[in-house]
Amino acid sequence: MKKWKFYLRLAPMVVIMALFLLGATARLYNLQITHREENKKQAEKRQARMVALPATRGELLDRYGRPLVTNYTTYALRIDLNRLLIASDDPNEVIDRLTRLMKEQGVRYEDTFPILPDPYHFKFNIGEKEKTYLKQFTEKLGWPEDMAAPELMEKIKELFGISDEYAQADARRIAAIRYEMELRRVLQTNEPYYYIPDYQFATEVDMTIVGMVREQDFPGVMVETVPVREYRTQYAAHLLGMVGRIPEGRAAEYKEKEYAADELVGLGGLEEGLEKWLRGKPGWREEETNTSGKITNILNSKKPEPGNNCFLTIDILLQEKVEHALEEGILSLREQGERGGLIDKHLAAGGAAVLMDLRTGEILAMASYPTYDLINFAENFEELNQDPMSPMLNRAVAAAYEPGSTFKMASAMAALEAEVITPTSTIFDEVVYTRYAPSYTPKCTGSHGSINVADALRVSCNYFFYESAYRTKIETMNVYAKKLGFGVKTNVELPGERDGVLAGPEYCEKQGLYWYDGDVLQAAIGQSYNLITPIQLCSYVATLANGGVRCKPHLLNMVKSFDYASTIYVETMEVVERLELKDGTLEAILSGMRMVCEPGGTAARTFADYPYPVGGKTGSAQTLIDGRPANGVFVAFAPFDDPQVAVAVVVEKGGSGSAVAPIARDVFDAYFQSQETMSKRMPENQLHG
Repeated sequence: MKKWKFYLRLAPMVVIMALFLLGATARLYNLQITHREENKKQAEKRQARMVALPATRGELLDRYGRPLVTNYTTYALRIDLNRLLIASDDPNEVIDRLTRLMKEQGVRYEDTFPILPDPYHFKFNIGEKEKTYLKQFTEKLGWPEDMAAPELMEKIKELFGISDEYAQADARRIAAIRYEMELRRVLQTNEPYYYIPDYQFATEVDMTIVGMVREQDFPGVMVETVPVREYRTQYAAHLLGMVGRIPEGRAAEYKEKEYAADELVGLGGLEEGLEKWLRGKPGWREEETNTSGKITNILNSKKPEPGNNCFLTIDILLQEKVEHALEEGILSLREQGERGGLIDKHLAAGGAAVLMDLRTGEILAMASYPTYDLINFAENFEELNQDPMSPMLNRAVAAAYEPGSTFKMASAMAALEAEVITPTSTIFDEVVYTRYAPSYTPKCTGSHGSINVADALRVSCNYFFYESAYRTKIETMNVYAKKLGFGVKTNVELPGERDGVLAGPEYCEKQGLYWYDGDVLQAAIGQSYNLITPIQLCSYVATLANGGVRCKPHLLNMVKSFDYASTIYVETMEVVERLELKDGTLEAILSGMRMVCEPGGTAARTFADYPYPVGGKTGSAQTLIDGRPANGVFVAFAPFDDPQVAVAVVVEKGGSGSAVAPIARDVFDAYFQSQETMSKRMPENQLHG
């Protein structure tokens, strides 16, 4: 009886389980057999993907709020390789049609494939980055490194299934895009170029192209809106810089800073130097798409945060005038050289000019010649890159020159502070310096008689500085040279700045060279191993005119939020060095600099009748064995009685400091004219709009 009751109770449970299993089986049959195709299509429509949303970079503006670099939104075409391979029976046919459309409409698209057709051959000027990509591509596939172009092309055609029915030019177009996509899909390394399986095929695509792409069947090709940098000035190219992909070799550095592998970053100039302010925070979007790449649903998203806007210290109108002054001055010197019968390699070449507010360290203008235009940089890149004059080099910070006689103020300071001379003591110029005779007997440019330190600066007497340096010794001289900024970076917000070189036993030991006692003579007049950048020269003369206070040069003025509603950061004056000098030291040096620009001085012809009193120093740094022509160097500050700005000008093969001094005069003209203009336009306590 008890057994019967047990089975009676168990039966309903068995029936329920049987019904459940029967229902589940029916449901599975319905899903997988009866409605298989329908559900497959639904599943395809619901493929989810994460899409990075780029953040808009902050803008760059000059000190008065004039826009220099801004943004605009444009359309871009992105190819998702996975979608393309799933949705298309013949991806090569899709690529063929897409690239034909781009070619017909004159749209540029990314193509780093190094092989050209008819017959297949490697590009003549393959860049280092392209070589690296190709090497890693072939290594990943186990192909030989030294394949000829036809052999490599055949292997690529086989890899991607590109039919022999395509003409060479057509096969090459298809191979180029498949190659670009394969770099990103197969070579999954930490290098940003390969990191994601889809890639931005074309940028700055207009609505006509967008319409054509959407109307035609291009599986895996997606239309996106992206922010693009817009350059609003043809000047200050070396200062502003540009944006691009993370450079090869710096992927790990940016990965640590949580950058996306394909994120655009600042490359050169302030775009790189102010990256932490300009960069926004990228967002993301999780979306459902169908096999053609069309979005069917947005599942989740995070908006990108735009970067901040940076106001610079430069006045772009002043920058324009300084660039013109430098260019016109160099071309004038070149013309004079041609009239004098100098051959091309002996003519004025490149150069730089820096204008600084010596009271604050603010850079008001910085010019490098030759220069270029950021607006059409991409179109002219190859030409610029191959130009032997290196127009993309910012000579103001990344080129170092012998300072020549402009170093004599540092020599004078060391001698006065060491008390081996006084402001009134004299040294008799015997023309030929014989303390190291007979092995070494340097000469002065002429007989200056009995002369003190200020007059020695006025006429640039080498003999005076030979003797004062002999008494001072190189170690003491370099103590003050370092305090004045020689041999150390200014740390201005620009990448690629050079340290320069301070000549002496310390430098020679590092280089495996021997320092002779007599080398102090050439070091004292700015020759020997001494090298200094134009921005260091400007900071140096600014320190002298500022009473021995060396301010850090800077290009950032302040940072505002993306909507300009709030001020995030304001740059303040930073004192790097405060020289404690004996009474009379600076007065003697500055007096000599004033006399340089007065009758009897080496720059008198340029500044004798100038409406603003100027203190300056000429320098001629020998560059050839025969001494012709030298680099021309000139430093100055003005007004002398109330110093406001410092200027440094260097012209490669400019001949002499006195020859390049007119460029500095034109820079001063531009500055004082700008001050008069702004004082008329901006009444006190009113902001410029």
